[in-house]
This record gives sequence, structure tokens and C-alpha cells, in this order.
Amino acid sequence: MEFIDLIPNICEGFPFEKGDFVLLNFWGDKEDLEILDLLSENISKKGIIPFKNHCSNSFFEKVVLNLIRNDQKFAQEYFNYLASFKHVIDIFMYTPSLPNGISEPEIPRFKEYLGELFNSLTEDKKYYIQLTVPTEANASKAGLDYDIYNSALCNALSVDFPKLKRSCKEKLESLRDKNSVEILTGKEYSLKLDISNREWFVDDGCGDFPPGEVYIAPIENNSNGDLLVSIVNLKGQIYKDVLMTFKNGKLIRSSSKEVDEFFNSLPENFKILCEFGIGLNPQVKDLIGFTSIDEKALGTYHIALGMNHLFGGENNCPFHMDFVFTCDDVIFN
Repeated sequence: MEFIDLIPNICEGFPFEKGDFVLLNFWGDKEDLEILDLLSENISKKGIIPFKNHCSNSFFEKVVLNLIRNDQKFAQEYFNYLASFKHVIDIFMYTPSLPNGISEPEIPRFKEYLGELFNSLTEDKKYYIQLTVPTEANASKAGLDYDIYNSALCNALSVDFPKLKRSCKEKLESLRDKNSVEILTGKEYSLKLDISNREWFVDDGCGDFPPGEVYIAPIENNSNGDLLVSIVNLKGQIYKDVLMTFKNGKLIRSSSKEVDEFFNSLPENFKILCEFGIGLNPQVKDLIGFTSIDEKALGTYHIALGMNHLFGGENNCPFHMDFVFTCDDVIFN
């Protein structure tokens, strides 16, 4: 199964309506443009109007760096135009990085440009969608063998979108009046979350691809207990059966020395339990240790630490890390 053959199905999952004007922001090079063109073609078949913006490595190296070296900023009109779109699909052939040839003094100016670009693409949108393409570069970034990564991602993207949307809607309706969650793992561990007066969100094709979850921001200072996580991927290293202990909403310790050292090196608000999610995508068949895919698997759950202000929470920080697990039971009250 190849990603390019799944583009028509992927476009069926997008939430846009006929007449919507959608920015397709493409992080790829010249040889990758067929993917951008096919995405544009397929959404246009539904009466959706695409606008293509190409962020290639050569553009950064030959245009952005030249402007920095001439002490010239991009015109604010450029960012204002990108910011005017209410619908954005960010398409990643690779993760944006520093361009070849950049010098140390130029790095702050380049990061400033990327920051302005990111803000114009993400802030105040009706829909901001991230679509990561299974490439060698993205597999390497995920710390996975390409064949495993490509197979898992393509399987997830082959989901029956109408059926997935119905499943997500039904799950959302069943949870609307719940005020608390108790998660039972390892036959002896319990973690209780307070979700009173918080809104559930759904990702059925309107957020981070692959889709397939409903999620909520628990009350930041009221998560208590222990959670056993079967696989933790930390900087490419896999740690198994990690017990995480929370008090008053914050991770206070784990059973892994390496996980503890990592989180003890971070600011306190990075340790806040910020999300609880339920995976609903039946096409995610196996857990591969990559949370962006694993967290969507039907029958799994996940929590996250860090940022949640973008989905109903109060913790605004530049960090968000997910932990996927299966459990003995989840009790909603």
C-alpha cells in the first residue's frame, strides 16, 4: 500500500465544505510536488478551493537566507495573507530544520521567521490539519524502520472515514455528561482524573493525521494515582512497563530512572497531566512505539503531559508528550 494511492481516501476525511478556501502548506522539495498536486486535485473535485504554498529546502537556503543576510525581513503582508486562511493543511515530507549553509549568528533570525510562519499557519483557524507523509526522513525522525513506519501509517490512513466519523460521534455523545475517569492498569494500579466541566474534542479527520480519537483536558491540579504504561518512547529509546505516579495533577515519579531524569530536567508545568484520550481507529493494528500513530489505535487510551490550552485546558507551555496504554478497565462517572 502506497501513500500516493491513499490520497483520494485521505481527502474524503477532510472536514471542509464546498466553497471553502484552503491553504495547502507543503514542506517538500521539487521532486515531491506530485503529492501536493494530487491533494489539490482531489479536494477540488469536492468544490473546495485550494491555494498552494511551497516551503522547500531550496527556498529556505536561496531566498530566506539571502533576505536575512541583507538584513531584510519578510513583508508583514506575506504573513498576514497566510494568516487570513481559516482552513490550513500542513503537509510534511520532512520536519522543518535549519537550512544548509546557515551561520550561527543567522540562526536567531531564521527561527524568528519560522516562528512567524508557524503562527500565521496555526492561530485563529477553524481547521488546522497536520498531514505527515511516510518518507524516509519522517521514519528516521520517528526512530523507526521505514517499512514499519510506512505500513503502520498507510494502514491507519486507509480507514473508512464515514464509519470512523460515526464511531467518534457516538463515543463523544456517550461521554458528554461524565465528570470523572478512573483508569485501572496492571491489575493493581488506579489513576483518577477530574474532567468536570471540560469539553470533549474529536479528531476524525479534522486534526492530526492519522485520525481516530476523542480527547479531553482534565482539571490540571486534580489527577491522582498510578498508571502502568507498557511502552514509553523517550528520545528513540524504548522503556517497557513504566509506572507513573501523579499527585495533584503532576507527575512526581516513575519506575524508570531515565524517564525521571528527563522530566526532572524540565520546568514544572511540563509535568502536568494535560490530556486523556481514547483511540478509535480500527486500522491501527499494532503498537510500534510511535505515539502519533499508536494513540489512534482502537482499544487503546492515552494521557499526555504538558500543553492543553489549545483544547480547553489552562496549561500553556511549548511541550506535549503522549503515553499510550491498554488497561484492565476505564470507569466513567
